Parts: sequence; C-alpha cells; structure tokens
Amino acid sequence: MTEHNEPKSLKVWDPVVRIGHWVIVAGVLTAYIAGDDSETLHVTAGYIVAGTVLFRILWGIIGSRHARFSDFIRGPGAIFSYLKSLFSGKSERHIGHNPAGGAMIIALLISLLGTTGAGMSLYALEHGKGPL
Repeated sequence: MTEHNEPKSLKVWDPVVRIGHWVIVAGVLTAYIAGDDSETLHVTAGYIVAGTVLFRILWGIIGSRHARFSDFIRGPGAIFSYLKSLFSGKSERHIGHNPAGGAMIIALLISLLGTTGAGMSLYALEHGKGPL
C-alpha cells in the first residue's frame, strides 16, 4: 500500500465528549469499587457521574456536530431498518454513531441518570443529605 492509499484518521468526537466518556468510566468504576466501604468516595463519584451526564445532555444540544443528538438519534423505524440491514450484511457505514448506537447512547444516559438519581434519593432518605 502506498502512502497515498493509506486510510486517513478521522477524529469524530471532540475533546469534551472524549473526556466525558472517561470521566464517566472512572466515576462508575470508583463508585462500584468504593461501595459501602467508603461512602464519601462513593457519593462523590456518583455526583461526578451525574454532573458529567447532565453536562453531556447539554452538550448534546449545543455541542459540536457529531456530539449533538440530532446527528445520531433516529426513530424506531430507522433503528430497526439499520439492525435488519446489519444482520443481512448490507448495513451502511456511519461517521459517528449508527442508529442502533444512538439508541444505546440514550439508554445509557437514562440508566446513568436513573442510577445516580436513585443513589441521591437513598442518600437523602438515609442521611438527610444531598440535593434531594
């Protein structure tokens, strides 16, 4: 392969999205490992995850092209059509998330909000602390 035929590297997601991904990974892992052994660390990690998810939702509205939800959120018809084409081996390539990936991102954000919201609710009930 000559120099001109080598595939070009394309960075799709901006630094805000990339850093946010790793902050969420580190926060979830920290909260999981801390568990009940270090409540302060667990709660702090949970707040960091919640804040990062909320910021990601804002960035999904005002951020760069591929960070915006409008770039990768599709309706159920597009998602099922993509999955059908994927299993038949005829799926289209996408820069950024494909329709199924976009649905997964929404499911993940909702799950993280639900988990952190439940944690904050429990923290409020058990200790009378936190934002709820």
